[in-house]
Amino acid sequence: MLENIARNKRYVVGSVLVLAGVVGVVWSVWRPWYNGRDGRFYALGSVFDGISDTRAQLFGSIFLPFAFAALVAIYGTLTRSRRLVILAALLVLFITALWMLRQSQLVGGLKVSTDGTGLDVGTANAVIGAALMLVGVGVWGKQQRRPLTPPAEEPEPGPRLRSVSTTGKPGRSGRPGEAEAPEERPEERPEEPPRAA
Repeated sequence: MLENIARNKRYVVGSVLVLAGVVGVVWSVWRPWYNGRDGRFYALGSVFDGISDTRAQLFGSIFLPFAFAALVAIYGTLTRSRRLVILAALLVLFITALWMLRQSQLVGGLKVSTDGTGLDVGTANAVIGAALMLVGVGVWGKQQRRPLTPPAEEPEPGPRLRSVSTTGKPGRSGRPGEAEAPEERPEERPEEPPRAA
């Protein structure tokens, strides 16, 4: 019982971390990613083909895979599926890493500065959100696999029948309570009829 209570506490704490990571990932597209440009303005295709200055629509931007990852992570949390949450976090990290690669190719190397240029809080929110999702899954702990077949039940031993002596004297085996087989005496044997000649 105590083990179940501890497991439920770990699940609640881990789920809070996963959901916090989901919020951070989704919120990151409304934050600036590079040189003050919000993540929702980066087209999803430009992440694979090369970043351009054209602003993308919301559902044509990197918001689309992030929203999909968020839904997968929420579903994985409700069903306690570690694989789904890990898959969602890896998707976010993959898109973010690919965007960083394309952005560095465009500007000739990424930089971080405090004057609003270079990498900004949106990128950090995406990475930290994915990391929180992975940490939350780790807090859940390992799942105990249930056996495919229930363990075979051992048959209960049946009642042992014992013969009881009415005299209370020990039998031939020397154990009290066991009946002794009656002995045949010569005088008690029935007489055999005479044989016909």
